[in-house]
Amino acid sequence: MIGKKKKLGQFFTNKQIAKFMCECIISKNTKTLLDPAAGDGVFLKSALSLNNNLKCDAFELDNNFAQKLKSKNFSNTEIFQQDYLMSKTNILYDAIICNPPYNKFQKIENRKILQKNFKEKYNIEISGYSNIYIYFLIKSINELNKNGKCCYIIPYEFLNAGYGEIIKKYLLESGLLSTIIKFDNNIELFDDAITTSCIVILQKNTCNKVKFINIKNLKDFNIDLLYTSANCNTYQNKDLNPKDKWLNLFEIRNNAINYKNLVPFIKYAQIKRGIATGNNKYFSLSNSKIKKLGISRSACIPCITKSSDIKKFILDDIEFTNLENLDKNVYIFDGTKAKIKNDFLYIEYGEKLGVNKTYLTSHRNPWFAIEQKDTAPILISVFNRDKIKFIRNKCNVKTLTTFHNLFFKQKNITEEEINIFFSYLLTPIAQEILYLNKREYGNGLNKFEPNDLNNAMVINIDKIEIKDRNEILKLYNQLKLEENEIFIKELNSIFLKYCCTNI
Repeated sequence: MIGKKKKLGQFFTNKQIAKFMCECIISKNTKTLLDPAAGDGVFLKSALSLNNNLKCDAFELDNNFAQKLKSKNFSNTEIFQQDYLMSKTNILYDAIICNPPYNKFQKIENRKILQKNFKEKYNIEISGYSNIYIYFLIKSINELNKNGKCCYIIPYEFLNAGYGEIIKKYLLESGLLSTIIKFDNNIELFDDAITTSCIVILQKNTCNKVKFINIKNLKDFNIDLLYTSANCNTYQNKDLNPKDKWLNLFEIRNNAINYKNLVPFIKYAQIKRGIATGNNKYFSLSNSKIKKLGISRSACIPCITKSSDIKKFILDDIEFTNLENLDKNVYIFDGTKAKIKNDFLYIEYGEKLGVNKTYLTSHRNPWFAIEQKDTAPILISVFNRDKIKFIRNKCNVKTLTTFHNLFFKQKNITEEEINIFFSYLLTPIAQEILYLNKREYGNGLNKFEPNDLNNAMVINIDKIEIKDRNEILKLYNQLKLEENEIFIKELNSIFLKYCCTNI
């Protein structure tokens, strides 16, 4: 059952959320309601309890749930056991409410048909990186009646993701966007899903202002929050830029720090992902596994395969040897460098396992070749909770996609310049500024894609005076000997002088 739910992207709404969403859009004057992905019928039940005269239409693709919905005999309700996105009804509704499927669009079998249909019908070309819920939202926007209201609960990754730009633009240009309510990513609204959640409220009458409300605790979640200013920021529609990261708009800051001397990250460096193998379990090797299989060392490339393996700021030869001795997977197999019989036997073993048939390997020739990636002087963890992990890569090892790789644009950059930039990245002020571009996942997990960092801001290192540069390098050398938070605080105090106006 879990597998089927995952395939269909089904995550069901709890009663508290359903009640709130219905109260947002349903009144005694509401005559028609649409639920494009009815699931277990929690919205229908809550909506009809508020207005038992509603005429409801509900779509549900899953046959089992469609039959259960029909058996519940909701009054004035018609159940359609079909794909809402492929439906061609010309009905407009007073209210639309939905918790749509959350599957990545690449997994949807009829994606090319949908892309073509939406471009022709709604004049919007949605990115292939978009989740399927985006299509549900766009279709519903176009099926609202005059003065109609729409309420969706969806992941809020689109607020900061690159593919979200066209969606935010569409919402702003429609003039319907009224409110976005963001749930803190520590709040678990759905079982079996590490996802973020927000409620998007749309109104057909023109919305000149948009509210951004942040919910940190479900006990504070009730309909009254729509009418108070607590945990709420309001912006004019015309002042919102779809190219911006909208997660920042939820932040309530008192005595906020005003930044200065910031420049785009891309001025100094570019972030690129690590090596994607297509099957880390097969390609990742430890010292003991290499010896047991009798694989030649020439076919084994030093590579960090797990972020959790790296505990210190500085990854040097001594630390790498410690990881080897702990028998961590710090090598990857490159079959193109195979020389001896056991190397070729391991390639044959991979084919028996079907490693050559995964998506990435099947598109490589030969399948056992490893992506050619340069080694980077600084590594950046992809996922994090409390802070971004930055590693000074002194032993020049490669990484899998668990780390991003930072490459400086300046040719012949000196070690001192690298160490100053690295020292800045370790500080709380650098983390605070970079976190403006984060993506949030469930269970308090944050993520940065390469372009999230490339498009972020950093301090203008060129402004730092010689005296402070020397002090930064002194503190960096102390950190190499002892990773003490006192040194980080001292570094932070130096950089604060250059990037904050009220310090």
